[in-house]
Amino acid sequence: MDTKFKLSKKAILKKTFQFGGLTFLSRILGIFREMLQIRLLGLKSISDAFITAYSIPNSLRKVFAEGALSAASVPTFVKLVKTDGKDRVSRLMSASFLFFEGIVLILCVLVFLYPRAVISLIAAGFSEEQFAYAIPFLRVLFPFIFFISSSALLAGALQSVNHFFMPAFAPVLMNFFYISGLGLCLYFKYSLMLLCWGIIIGGAVQFLMHLAFYFYYEFSFGEINKEALKDFKSVLMKFLSCLFAVSVMEINFLIDRRALSFLGKGSVSIVYYGSAFMRIPLGIFAVGFATVLLSHLSRVVTYAPKRLSFYLLEATKLTCWVILPASFFLIFVSEKLFSTLMFNGTGTLEQIFQASRVLMIFSLSLVFFSLAKILTNIFYALHDTSRPAIISLCATIVNIAGNLLSLRYLGDNAIFGIAGSTAVYGTILAIMSYAYLYRKHKVTFYLKNFASFITRYLFQITVLMSLFYFIHSLIFYALQQTQYYTFFYNRWGYWFIAGPLILFFILLIFVSKKLFRVKLYFLKR
Repeated sequence: MDTKFKLSKKAILKKTFQFGGLTFLSRILGIFREMLQIRLLGLKSISDAFITAYSIPNSLRKVFAEGALSAASVPTFVKLVKTDGKDRVSRLMSASFLFFEGIVLILCVLVFLYPRAVISLIAAGFSEEQFAYAIPFLRVLFPFIFFISSSALLAGALQSVNHFFMPAFAPVLMNFFYISGLGLCLYFKYSLMLLCWGIIIGGAVQFLMHLAFYFYYEFSFGEINKEALKDFKSVLMKFLSCLFAVSVMEINFLIDRRALSFLGKGSVSIVYYGSAFMRIPLGIFAVGFATVLLSHLSRVVTYAPKRLSFYLLEATKLTCWVILPASFFLIFVSEKLFSTLMFNGTGTLEQIFQASRVLMIFSLSLVFFSLAKILTNIFYALHDTSRPAIISLCATIVNIAGNLLSLRYLGDNAIFGIAGSTAVYGTILAIMSYAYLYRKHKVTFYLKNFASFITRYLFQITVLMSLFYFIHSLIFYALQQTQYYTFFYNRWGYWFIAGPLILFFILLIFVSKKLFRVKLYFLKR
């Protein structure tokens, strides 16, 4: 096997941390962005309208660009770089760019001409006031998808030579332009259209930087010949068959927004902000790990397919090791996140309660969302695009049914039922993926080995989380006797204590894993 582009376990983890570190920075900037956005928009009609208008191209980005397009193109680019070199990839890129970006430009024209029809599809329950806000926002924001889908195509070629920096840095860059637009609107009282144009400019700069790295790695846009058309046909077939499966999470969020639009004003915003913190560990670890693993497993399938069962076990173990503590801490501080940071001075007590419970519901299924990301990429490394689509369809039907039942029977609590339906679909997605990998591809999941690992790890978490809860309670009990209690418990000062304490216990989980005999292949020296 040619080792030029091979990734060792150390390299896989290094690339994951590189990707995850930049994603962490992006997510921190994202939380700051959301805080500014709440200050600017509040939790009312204009907030629902902007979030919906922005979510349409943003969801299509994850559906059409970073999801299905990456899953279809990366294994092909990896194979072509290995067997034929970059010239063949360059010719394939020309064909792919003309086709996919041509379709995106047509969509941009259609959305500009018929924005109300698009918003009605996503948010049928909107009032006339919300439509009046959303239509101009959507007309300006939708071309964002052109720049981002173009960047995703170029990122596929970069990932084939194990370059992950630019795809990971792009969201950081995007947040810089987003936050700048919010700051200008808040400080100078400019129209929200300035923010919309700032997002578009950020997307354009992101595309130009991807293009620069693409040329730096000696790729180009070659002549389209019969060989390129044959390669493109292969990519297109994979894209069409994996379009639904890879994009299922965003599709379900769109389905949820449609259901939420029939509830009171601010419901779309509350669930959006409630899910924002769930996307932090999901983006930092699961997306980064799955992205790095895809190109590696595409090679493993070719040269050592029997190793897939081993990687399935170890990827599952590492995911649980990272995500389970994140879920615990998110549940523990969920109410404080909204009362002291996000909705402080903006939201009502009821809105704080709703957002925190939505976050709790999502956090309970966070490990399944994360596993689903990784398992889907294993299917695509196996060049199987049909099974994930079937699994996704089954899970989505459950989510739609849950949304309809929530709207019909739960009344004021429908917002929790809609969030719960999404959590259930993520759980079904992960469980069915394991079953299909074994049944259709004979990829064995070593249940006995995993049971041994998870038993030890749950014991470790129980011990350390109990200690965390005791110290947390002790600190605030001591502060209760002082004049500083309100600042440190009910205001943003809470994070001066809780933040370092959480980071300390995350470090403690890492350093004590040997004591509890928790063994992880990717962390083994």
